[in-house]
Amino acid sequence: MVITSDQFYVIPSIREIRHLTHALTLHSDFILLSECHIGNLKNMVQMCHKAGKKVIVNMELVGGLSLDKIGIKLLKQFFNVDIVIGSSPSKINMGKSVGLTTIQLITLLDSKSLETSNKLLSESKADIVDIRPGILGVKFLDTFKMNHNGPFLTGGFIDDFESIKAAKRAGFNGVSTSNRALWK
Repeated sequence: MVITSDQFYVIPSIREIRHLTHALTLHSDFILLSECHIGNLKNMVQMCHKAGKKVIVNMELVGGLSLDKIGIKLLKQFFNVDIVIGSSPSKINMGKSVGLTTIQLITLLDSKSLETSNKLLSESKADIVDIRPGILGVKFLDTFKMNHNGPFLTGGFIDDFESIKAAKRAGFNGVSTSNRALWK
């Protein structure tokens, strides 16, 4: 089960552990663990897998994890994470080399970050691209499609159903959101 270009996904982003149990009952195939650390990650991944969910983590936000080759291998081999997100093409490529599905994170702030992100994307071997925040992702998706022909996600400020519809209309393959009312 991998994020594909022929479906649209609403991916619950778990920012508080207490919301994980609810997210595991949903029809989503994926769970984004936004707030985790090396002390709770393994247990959270096991819970997700037991519920038939694939686990996504932003490797840069896993508390206590070193982002060297060993740390990235641990995500795959010890913690059993399925998919990693990161902003560094070299870390994404490292994740890919150890067998992880990878998501290149693009954060848009201004026109300079748009230009820089497009250059970085050409260096990345990521399976998926995540453009944030959502409102800018919708506006600039076509720019990034010139450098990546796989699936695209967006997140950040996805706070109502209209944001989800706009992402779908723009051509995204899914959104991540911590807004529990949108996890349906």
